[in-house]
Amino acid sequence: MVYSCAYFEHGEEDLTTAQLKKIDHILTKIQLRPGDRLLDIGCGWGALVMRAAQKFGARCVGITLSKNQYAWAKERVQHAGLADRIEIRLEDYRDISGRYDRITSVGMFEHVGLKNLSMYFSRICTLLEDDGIAMNHGITTTDINSGEAAYGGGEFIEKYVFPHGELPHISLVLRLMQEGGLEALDIENLRRHYAKTCSVWADNFEARADRIRTMVDEKRFRIWRVYLAGSSYAFDQDWVSVYQVVCRKAGGGVSALPWSRGYMYQ
Repeated sequence: MVYSCAYFEHGEEDLTTAQLKKIDHILTKIQLRPGDRLLDIGCGWGALVMRAAQKFGARCVGITLSKNQYAWAKERVQHAGLADRIEIRLEDYRDISGRYDRITSVGMFEHVGLKNLSMYFSRICTLLEDDGIAMNHGITTTDINSGEAAYGGGEFIEKYVFPHGELPHISLVLRLMQEGGLEALDIENLRRHYAKTCSVWADNFEARADRIRTMVDEKRFRIWRVYLAGSSYAFDQDWVSVYQVVCRKAGGGVSALPWSRGYMYQ
């Protein structure tokens, strides 16, 4: 129920452990502190905000446009006894108000659209406290010219999996982030991690193929079989990539910047 790239710290973790490590890696990167107000843009099924509240003591708002995710995440939060620390909203990031100490966006900005990315980062900047930290985790293309995946992969995904999704190159991400008023502090390539994540997803799909066939029609079954296996190969071959970019409001002094990345791996 965490539909984004896992983090295999040693390369040997199972998927559940690697997904939890991904969330902890993100929350450690943004230096989340007890009492911080965290906004998670595109909160999915609520895993990140729940971990942020339970382990890090944050007060969280998670937003999603999916009615199914909204209902399920609210139920999970309630069941875990975290309703006093977590609010799940069915809301667009363009409509949210307030200020937040920390902002995360994981696997969401691919759906913003290239023409809207500058506005997207500008909105994050507006919502971020002056001394706040944000992190954007998302898939990028490695083709700096066309922005398309090799061998028609982009067309396949556009038609059958994620209509209207668009992948920027990391160079465009950094430029538009700066234009939006944000300074990139740390950039990490997790391509190897996503290749493995998709490979594990594909293996899990094949192991449960008989059950899945009872849940969907043959066309949908074949689409997702190809998509998961093909995505693993695409990440492996450097046709697409995925980056975590930690940022803050541009124009601040250097005293708030860490001397090293050591705090991320303690």
